[in-house]
Amino acid sequence: MASAQSAVIKVAYFNIQSGKGEPGLPGHPVLFSDNTNCIDPSQPMNGWGVGFVQKELVAKLSDPSVIALGLEEAWSCGSPENVRQALGWKARTSEHNGVGLVARYGLAGPEFWQQLDTTKNSNPADTMWALRVPVCLDAACTQSMPVYVAHWYGSGTYGQISYDTQAQQTVAFIQSTTAAGEPHVFGGDLNVWEGSGVVCNQTPNNSSLTYLRNAGYMDGWKTVNGAAEGYTGMTNRTGCGYPEGYAWKRIDYVWSQPTFLPTAMERFGVSPAGDATASDHYGIIATFPYPGAVAPPPPPPPPP
Repeated sequence: MASAQSAVIKVAYFNIQSGKGEPGLPGHPVLFSDNTNCIDPSQPMNGWGVGFVQKELVAKLSDPSVIALGLEEAWSCGSPENVRQALGWKARTSEHNGVGLVARYGLAGPEFWQQLDTTKNSNPADTMWALRVPVCLDAACTQSMPVYVAHWYGSGTYGQISYDTQAQQTVAFIQSTTAAGEPHVFGGDLNVWEGSGVVCNQTPNNSSLTYLRNAGYMDGWKTVNGAAEGYTGMTNRTGCGYPEGYAWKRIDYVWSQPTFLPTAMERFGVSPAGDATASDHYGIIATFPYPGAVAPPPPPPPPP
């Protein structure tokens, strides 16, 4: 189990894409069907139905230091309860339009939700949410830590305004539900990537993440991996990625304050470009010092 003696905890995030998996590009092995069926073996089955997604989750999250998995698009086959059962973990939260969390050792208190503004989006009924819940750090739940997960999305003429508003609301939500100096982690699929030009017919968003930075939060990937690309989406898009099928934008994040920085961060669900993947996103896992433990500073990021 995670313990002060182990000196680390790990928090993971994954846009699970309903658990259906992302089939490979033409010419690559066909491992499952691109559909919503995960229960009827008499019909073609998706990635959850054939066990492909669960196998990846179990393999990459088996480390007992992984205390929580924040989920986005956790609908249908990939619901928090189905994920909890697949991992054999103790608890999970409720789910609001695909956002939820699964906890290895349990939850130490009630969950709190913040609905994010989608009124200016092309489809306002497609709601976005931020979640806070205290997560047990060991089997006896002798210590806990708030973990936050959110899903942002902006679309249409005012999509940028939606992203900026959701970012501001998320920061306010975190600040209003966390004690000063309390270790905590925030992450999720923010659908925001920064850059200098159009990639795969999409335009970067260089403003929304500034609200997190201005509130004192640091980007976990950059903290430990520097300029390494760290792309997390989107897999197996025809004509996108290099090689084709590889992810091409970094839109899934872990954020924390300078007093509680990650010492390592990695991706999971990464297959050879063009092969089937557990989702159209890669998952992310961040390693943190056990809250209250004295840990060495993170290593300097690798040179660009």
